[in-house]
Amino acid sequence: MGVMRILIADDIASERLYLTACLTNLGHIVKSVSSGAELLRCYSEFKPDLLLIDIEMPKQNGIELVHTIRHQYQEWVPVIFLSGLDDPHIIAKAIDVGGDDYLVKPVNVTILAAKIQAMSRIAIVRQRLEHTTIQLQKINKLLLEQANEDPLTKLANRRYLDQKLKEFIALHGRNNLPLTIILLDVDFFKLFNDYQGHIEGDNCLKLLSANLKKIFNRAGEICGRYGGEEFIVLICNCDEKQAIKECQRLKDAISQLAIPHENSLISNQLTVSQGAISWVPTGLELVENLYQAVDTLLYQAKDNGRDQFVTAEYPYSLVSHNEN
Repeated sequence: MGVMRILIADDIASERLYLTACLTNLGHIVKSVSSGAELLRCYSEFKPDLLLIDIEMPKQNGIELVHTIRHQYQEWVPVIFLSGLDDPHIIAKAIDVGGDDYLVKPVNVTILAAKIQAMSRIAIVRQRLEHTTIQLQKINKLLLEQANEDPLTKLANRRYLDQKLKEFIALHGRNNLPLTIILLDVDFFKLFNDYQGHIEGDNCLKLLSANLKKIFNRAGEICGRYGGEEFIVLICNCDEKQAIKECQRLKDAISQLAIPHENSLISNQLTVSQGAISWVPTGLELVENLYQAVDTLLYQAKDNGRDQFVTAEYPYSLVSHNEN
């Protein structure tokens, strides 16, 4: 029989002392209290494996106490009720409220030891089940992260970006708030890969991604890998005026990284081109149309010489904003 942490609640001092002595001699860790209120106060700190609870206690009887425990605590700790009454109706009520067994006083130590041994087996199974549940939760969390995460950059993947964009469209549409999408592309990244090699290319994308996380780390900001060397940033409650500031902030941060790119046709360090759309959603926009719109602005930035951004309200206004 394994060692159990047993918590006793009985208003009669002599009963508490007797049970404590018997159970301690059996090798268990025992704590006894005189009321339900005391038991509830020490329950979380003591972390019992088994409860021995007298039914006939003043203020809050054992049945009321167990009813409170079952509703207040998620984990199931076995309960053995103790009572001087051998009443079938009381026994049935005690089991119905959440008790696991019932002993009539005076308690026979041999029978009590046997019942505790049975409860010990239940506790072991419960602990194994809890351990398995925790492990499964960790695995499920990891699988969910992997399903939503780009394996190279550890940013959100395209699937997750699509999902969050749809959620943001609905949310901002209901609340009449502006939403911004930024699409950025590493300038002349093919030349970087061709001359530096794919390993250095991957390292470059990882470094860029880590800094994107630092730049856009506020609530309502999500950055992810759109594909290849293209990245998406979603910014909640952001109009075009603010989008211009965000694009400039991103441009400055990339410049400060000073990643060498000797084969770039416009600079000796890594640069990015950006396109950004801002609008107040109706809730009916299609993700594909939004991506196409922001992609068009990105290519306008590239056509204008790269290392710059182009922003516009969606659907496009007659004038888009270009920033070198």
